[in-house]
Amino acid sequence: MKDRIAHIIRAKNLTAAEFALRLGIQPSNISHLLSGRNNPSLDFVKKLKETFPEYSLEWIIFGRGPITVSEPFPDFTPVAPVSTIPVMENPVGMMASGTLFDQPNEAEIPAELPALSPSAALKQIILVYSDNTFEQILPR
Repeated sequence: MKDRIAHIIRAKNLTAAEFALRLGIQPSNISHLLSGRNNPSLDFVKKLKETFPEYSLEWIIFGRGPITVSEPFPDFTPVAPVSTIPVMENPVGMMASGTLFDQPNEAEIPAELPALSPSAALKQIILVYSDNTFEQILPR
């Protein structure tokens, strides 16, 4: 996004200080944005769009689409559909009811886990935390 901000400054033939003055913010904020020290805030993006309405919000934020609102959008190219993964019914035999994240009680834990083939190797481990973040661990 800092490159797009710099593009607007150059296109408008402004100095960073003049640009900051037009947006009503401190020149040091522009310096920090252009150096990559800080990321633009929502308030900054709103001021930028209000001050320079000709620039496309999609381009300012994501770098996609036309630079200005007067340019036509590129033709839409549909993406090939994603194949669906078949869902296995009760794959481990531990979760007859509830969800994947329910804690099983001792009566629900099978005495033996399903036998794995001797050639089976660990593919990945996914840890899901209580704040719904996750971590993927791959073997070395």
